[in-house]
Amino acid sequence: MVSSRGNDRSVRRRRNFIRKPPVCPFCTGKATIDYQNASALSQYISSRGKIGSRRRTKACAKHQRKLAQAIKRARFLALLPYAPSHIWETGGVGIRRPMY
Repeated sequence: MVSSRGNDRSVRRRRNFIRKPPVCPFCTGKATIDYQNASALSQYISSRGKIGSRRRTKACAKHQRKLAQAIKRARFLALLPYAPSHIWETGGVGIRRPMY
């Protein structure tokens, strides 16, 4: 039997695989949330200065709320920058320095 797309060989088979649910690094004890640890918190901030989403941070809802609160506290105490312009000028949080 010939399919409408051509011969039977051109029909691709889809792989059905089950993706593992992301495991929260804070629940497993691999990471801790502390507003004083700016280097650890900077991993959860994007290059634009935004707080990472749950999908990107792999955190559960409870720890994502605590993570956001810790980042906001660190920003208030000037341990982390608010805006990407501050990151660019100071060279902090893994951003490249401007080349003149």
